[in-house]
Amino acid sequence: KRARAEGIENFLCICNHVTIVPPLRALLESPDLRLDGFIGPGHVSAVVGARPFEFIPADYGRPLVISGFEPLDILQGIRMILAQIAEGRCEVENQYSRVVPYEGNPAALAVMSEVFELRPHFEWRGLGFISQSALRLSDAYADFDAELRYATPGVRVADPKACQCGEVLKGVIKPWECKVFGTACTPEHAIGTCMVSPEGACAAYYNYGRFAREREVV
Repeated sequence: KRARAEGIENFLCICNHVTIVPPLRALLESPDLRLDGFIGPGHVSAVVGARPFEFIPADYGRPLVISGFEPLDILQGIRMILAQIAEGRCEVENQYSRVVPYEGNPAALAVMSEVFELRPHFEWRGLGFISQSALRLSDAYADFDAELRYATPGVRVADPKACQCGEVLKGVIKPWECKVFGTACTPEHAIGTCMVSPEGACAAYYNYGRFAREREVV
């Protein structure tokens, strides 16, 4: 919006933003899913709010607690999920209420609705193609779309056969149970998506969880 307002013509974007509901549905509809509950993303929820997650307890019978990022936030979020399970409840709760309004940020949502539109489909590493799971620039901002200005090739990067990120995401296996965890796949030489990002489950287990497991073995 600022580039348009200032008449800047040498500014182009490749939009790689993703949505959250379609991939969550894909996970929840997986026949081998082994997840009992979800910690909702605080940063996403600060924009979209808590309401978009209501389908998870309503349609799939799993609790979800939106959590902040401080250690106590995460611990309280986990406790709230466990309390729901123990009490037989299943709902969306907002631990991060100091930042996340239940209805989201209307100003941010309005800007996003103006600038972006849904892609017909998008490929997720470990999960495959998921319909309407990513965004592109809307027609109103097509002048800034590098994908339209240039012939960008549709390059696909297949997951290595040994990578088991899909199973990790669905809770089928723990990160250390992957065949290449900590050997061929490390944060310095990541093979799968769960190891690429420091927020990924494999990277977290590699950097922190493996030490606890080593102590258990000793």
